Amino acid sequence: MRQFIAIPLPEEIKTDIARISEPFRGIPGIRPVKTENLHLTLVFIGDQGSEAKTEKIREVSFRPFGLSTTSVELFPERRPRLIWIELEKPDELAILHRRLAAIYNLDEELKAHVTIARIKWLSPENKKLLTELTGQLNPYIKDFLVSHFNLYSSELQSDGPVYRVVESFSASPAES
Repeated sequence: MRQFIAIPLPEEIKTDIARISEPFRGIPGIRPVKTENLHLTLVFIGDQGSEAKTEKIREVSFRPFGLSTTSVELFPERRPRLIWIELEKPDELAILHRRLAAIYNLDEELKAHVTIARIKWLSPENKKLLTELTGQLNPYIKDFLVSHFNLYSSELQSDGPVYRVVESFSASPAES
């Protein structure tokens, strides 16, 4: 079973992302991510999950920290396959990512983003339209507090993936 570790988004931000994603729904070749599936992936595990590794995740401690979105972007720019929301990458996020990636012996840089739509194909006219639409949304600034992250399982189905929370991991209480 495929697994990943991610930071879930607050409901109010998911709702706002669904609102701003609405114009993308009418463009052929674009498939918006279901609102309930919006998240910031920290580490994609794939089939490497095990109880021993989950136990190591339980040992990772972190303090609550703030995150901010910055903009809506096409990625990659030249031949876009995704529409995503970029996020700032504070030190706390980078450290949490490194600690979790180390459990799985992964040495990858975190691209702090939330995928909001996947692009299967795009005509030149629609690419121009999409560039204009994303430009109108920027800057896209939303702030939220990260107080936990989740280990998810992912099951592919005909109408898209279904994510299930396997376990949730909370931040340590902030020092007073």
